Amino acid sequence: MPGRPDRIVAEIRKSARESVRVILREKGGQLGADLRIASTAGQGSIRETQKGLRIPLGRIGELIDALREAQRLASQLDG
Repeated sequence: MPGRPDRIVAEIRKSARESVRVILREKGGQLGADLRIASTAGQGSIRETQKGLRIPLGRIGELIDALREAQRLASQLDG
């Protein structure tokens, strides 16, 4: 039985040549969130690199909480 197709949830521009992709992806029968660096290759095509991380679905909430806390702390430091 074939796995589910990848679903790009978001692409966050990092620089003129790179972005971070948030992808729902099945690996080994387990669905998770992959955060991958995607960069511009030859002829302007964008390809994912091996750089990134995988978060199991059950742990995504922890990552969201950590990012919100980082945002809160950064806003305090910024002004």
